[in-house]
Amino acid sequence: MNSTPLNPATDVLASDVARQEVLSALNELLEAERAGARVAMETGREITAPELAALVEDIHRDEVRWCSLLMRTIKSFGATPSSATGAFWGKAMDIPDVDERLKFLNRGQAWVVRKLEALIPRIEVPAAREDLKAMLQAHRHNIDRVESRFASQPSIDSPRTTDEPPPSDASALVAYILRRFHEVHRRQLPELIQLANKVETVHADHPSAPRGLTVLLEQMHSELLDHMAKEEGVLFPMLARGGSSFVTHPICVMMSEHEEHGRRVAQLMAMTCQATPPEDACRTWVQLCSATRQFADDLQQHIRLENEVLFPQFDLSLAHVQGSDSR
Repeated sequence: MNSTPLNPATDVLASDVARQEVLSALNELLEAERAGARVAMETGREITAPELAALVEDIHRDEVRWCSLLMRTIKSFGATPSSATGAFWGKAMDIPDVDERLKFLNRGQAWVVRKLEALIPRIEVPAAREDLKAMLQAHRHNIDRVESRFASQPSIDSPRTTDEPPPSDASALVAYILRRFHEVHRRQLPELIQLANKVETVHADHPSAPRGLTVLLEQMHSELLDHMAKEEGVLFPMLARGGSSFVTHPICVMMSEHEEHGRRVAQLMAMTCQATPPEDACRTWVQLCSATRQFADDLQQHIRLENEVLFPQFDLSLAHVQGSDSR
């Protein structure tokens, strides 16, 4: 989109192309809000739970309000508002499950947030700009409210009160590591990536937004999956059978990769302010930080258990190093 701003008070644009682009963006938002209003209205008729019904009614009321605002804004630019309803309405109503439809509606709200963030800097008239900023904040608030409905579901940051102490026998310890850490990491990282993407998308203009966190987590996910696959396919079967004279090299490779994982964890904690959300963080952001802290603790515990307990049983040089370590 061209970055030339619009001043509706004088109807002056740097070019007709820029004017049409801005009006097209406003009409696209209007059609999307009209679709969101219909989704909320029709979904509300299916809901009997009072609390959820009130939430959906609030969303419907907001969507109607923003439709009116967008129509007034378009008219103030000397143009005719679109009368169409966005295709989002049909796609949403094809989803029979109400919870899944609400999640889809939230993705639509996040799309509106991104569109508004791109459009607002182009609006020069203060009143119009402030109206669109209010629309932006309301969408962020409603996104958080819908997300909070699902926040009580079991998640990766739930405390683990039933962890048993790791066994000392090598074969049993390998089985413990697979169950306690490998299986857990495979659940943790996809959920962390999803949370990070939501926070980065919804709060892109927040000064404390963890920019680049989703990319970092995706890198960690790929690297950890590759690392665990090598342990499960090569090293762990050898250790479970009692080891051999050939285990030293794969152990050294795994320990080298552990060092890289440790550097990634340091990056992760720095990017999330040591897994500490800002004071005005939404529930999703708080959940992201809690889950990040849990994942980092789990991964560090995982690495220590292999480096300091499992591997030294098969490489005497490591046992010597651990025995002389004064920490």
